[in-house]
Amino acid sequence: MSKTYLLCLANSKKYGERCIAGVQLQPDDQAHFHYVKQAGSPRWLRPVSDAEHGQVPANLVKDISVGDIISFDLIRHCPNEYQTENCLFYMGSLAKVRAATLSVQHLDQLVESQADTLFGNTGRCLCEEEAATVGRSLVLVKPKEVQPYFTTPYNTKPRVKFRLGDAHYDLPMTDVNFFDKMQEGLESLYGMTSYIAVSLGVPFEAKYYKLAAGMIFCS
Repeated sequence: MSKTYLLCLANSKKYGERCIAGVQLQPDDQAHFHYVKQAGSPRWLRPVSDAEHGQVPANLVKDISVGDIISFDLIRHCPNEYQTENCLFYMGSLAKVRAATLSVQHLDQLVESQADTLFGNTGRCLCEEEAATVGRSLVLVKPKEVQPYFTTPYNTKPRVKFRLGDAHYDLPMTDVNFFDKMQEGLESLYGMTSYIAVSLGVPFEAKYYKLAAGMIFCS
């Protein structure tokens, strides 16, 4: 096992538990963290359990939020089809190191360069053939016209509309931390720069839906 560090960029509910993911970090000898790159791009990791869908027990991540630096003992990488980022970790090792100080300058280094497509198309999901060739399931984008909203009068089903280039998206929002923020009100976020970590969910009726798994706002 090896000690691994991650900037958490996605924190979603998954089968009653959690799914967390982010970009791998490497500390230097002065305890400063730097992004790890793979083929010139930030390296994404999704710590998973040995449960059927890899979900992480919610009690292990109850104190972890999007924007935190976390550590865990990595057992092995275990890519699963399009979810190439998956890695099995030792359950008792997951810990919050500290909250990261994020800025537009930092996050811009992690943003997907393509202007308007998510995983190769502008739709809300991928078919089986597309998922088989996409080669990843996580990406960070810097959208425009971001509008989080609820689809029910009881504020139970959050979604987010946004624009990337000429494409418009309307995705389920699964970030548990941002769900709480939406309940409190979003006035404090007006005028801030927004980033969204988009994930491909597990297949449902042979479709792989895109999810807004992490919401980040910077001044």
